[in-house]
Amino acid sequence: MQKLGKLSLLSMLLLPATSMASDAIQPRIVGGYDANPADWKFYTQLVSKTGNRSYCGASYIGEGFVLTAAHCVDGDAASTIAVKVGGYRYGGTDGERANVTQVYVHPSYSKKNLANDVALLKLDRVLTNATVVDIADGALEQYVRPGDALTVAGLGRLSEGGSSPTVLQEVDVPLLSDAACRTAGGNYTTVGDVSFCAGVAEGGIDSCQGDSGGPIVVNQSGQVTQLGIVSWGIGCAREGKYGVYSDIAALRPWIDSVVNDQLGNVAVDYTATQALSSFVVGELKTHSFTIKNSGDMEFNFNNLDIATYGVTSNAMITEDNCSAITLQPSQSCDVSVEFGASKSGTATLKLNFDIDKNRTQYSSTITAIATTNTVGGCSEAWEVGKVYNTGDLALASGQIWQAQWWTQGTDPATVGEWGVWKSIGIANCDGSVPTPVVTPTPVVTPTPVVTPTPVVTPTPVVTPTPVVTPTPVVTPTPVTGDSTWNADAIYLKGDSVVVNGTTYVAGWWTTGEQPGTTGPWGVWKVVK
Repeated sequence: MQKLGKLSLLSMLLLPATSMASDAIQPRIVGGYDANPADWKFYTQLVSKTGNRSYCGASYIGEGFVLTAAHCVDGDAASTIAVKVGGYRYGGTDGERANVTQVYVHPSYSKKNLANDVALLKLDRVLTNATVVDIADGALEQYVRPGDALTVAGLGRLSEGGSSPTVLQEVDVPLLSDAACRTAGGNYTTVGDVSFCAGVAEGGIDSCQGDSGGPIVVNQSGQVTQLGIVSWGIGCAREGKYGVYSDIAALRPWIDSVVNDQLGNVAVDYTATQALSSFVVGELKTHSFTIKNSGDMEFNFNNLDIATYGVTSNAMITEDNCSAITLQPSQSCDVSVEFGASKSGTATLKLNFDIDKNRTQYSSTITAIATTNTVGGCSEAWEVGKVYNTGDLALASGQIWQAQWWTQGTDPATVGEWGVWKSIGIANCDGSVPTPVVTPTPVVTPTPVVTPTPVVTPTPVVTPTPVVTPTPVVTPTPVTGDSTWNADAIYLKGDSVVVNGTTYVAGWWTTGEQPGTTGPWGVWKVVK
C-alpha cells in the first residue's frame, strides 16, 4: 500500500455541541488525497438496499461477513442494508453488491460513550471473488507502537460540515498512546481497553462524518492488517483532538465467536452497564448481577471474578449461584456483591466472566457515586475555571451541587433539572452538615437496568425543610418525537424536530447540526 496523503477523517462526535464549530462527536475523513483502489479492494460501503450512496464504511473479512461500527447499524433491520465490497466511487455502481441477512452488534456496545463500537454483518452469500483483509489478533502492541504511522480510508466529508468526495480518500495518522489521548479531556478519558487514538496534536489529519465503520490499517513490508474501526472524535481534524478507533485485537474473541457461527446457538443475556443510586462513604453498597442463558445451548462458567476502579474499596462476592451449575436454555443465575468507597467520587465494579462454549470475555459494570455527610464551608465555592469530574462537589447559590459527569465552566445554578449539576442539599457556610435532598430515582442508562436497592439517607444533624428535586436526573438521551431542535441534544436515526415551523427527521446519529443548514445530502430531511 502506497503512503497516503494528508487527509482528515471526521469521527463521530460524542460531546454535546451548540453549533457546527462546537465540540460534538461525528464520524468522517477530511482534506486528503484520492486512494489507490488497488490498495483498498476490501473496503466496503454500507448503503441502503435501494440506494448507492455510502453512509458508513466497513471492510470485508471473508466467509460472507463485513466488519463495521455498531453505531452505523444499531437498531437497523438487516433487510434495509446492502453493501458494496470494493466500491471506490461515492454513489457509484462499482464494487460487488450484496444484501445483509443478519446484524450482530456487540452485546456490550454502549450508545453513551461508544465503547465496544463494533458490529458484524452477515451477507446473503460468500463473495468468492472479493479481497479479504487480515484483522488483528492478540494485542495492538504486537503490531505497532505510539508514533507509528497507520492508514485510514473513507468516503466521509472532506471538511467539517463540508461535501463528500467523488472517490475513496486516504491519510496517514500516527498512533497515540492512551495516556496522551486522555489529556484531551472529556470522553477521551474513557479511551483504553477496547479503543485507541490516532492523530496529531496540531490537527489537520483525521477521520470525518461518513467514515464511521471504515478501516484503519498498518502496512508492514506489504502485509496489510486492519487494526481498528473508525468510531468517533471531536470535530474534524481539530487541534488537540484525535480520532478514536475500536481496537480489533481486543474485540477479536467476540468477532471470532460470530464468524464461527457460535453466536446463533450460544447467547448470554445480562446488563452490560448500570448506574446505581449514590451512597455515603462508610456504608456498604450491594448489588446482584443476573445472567440468563437466552440461547438454545447449555453452558458452564469457566472463570468468574470482579475488578474494581475509582474509589471502590472492600469489594467482595457475597453469593455466587452461577459458577457451580450448568446454565440451561432460558435459565438464569445470580452473583451478589458488596463494596464500599475509600472517599467521595465514583465507585466502579466490574463482573468479568467467560463460558465454555466460545472465546468471548463478558463483563457487566456498575457505578455508584459515593458522597460524604459533610461538604465543608464557603471554601468549596464553585470556580468557573476548575475542571470537575463525576461526583465532585461545589457550593453555589446557597446549595451543595454534585457533578454528574465531566464539566468545566457550567454554573450549577443555571443548568436546570437536566443539567450536569444536581443539588444534594442546602449549604451551611459554618461548615455544618448540609440539609440533604430527597434521594431521587436511580439514574437510568440506555441499557435496561435492574432497579437497585435504594440507599437509606442518614439522619441529618440539621433538619430544615428538605429540598425536593422535582424530577430525577437522567443521563442525556437521544430526543424522540417532534420537538424544538436543541443544539445540545443527541438525535438518533428517525428522531424528528421542529425548526422555524418546519419538521425535520434525522437520517442518522447526530448532535449539534442545525436542521436546514446541512444541505440536500445532510443528516436532516424535511418531512412537512
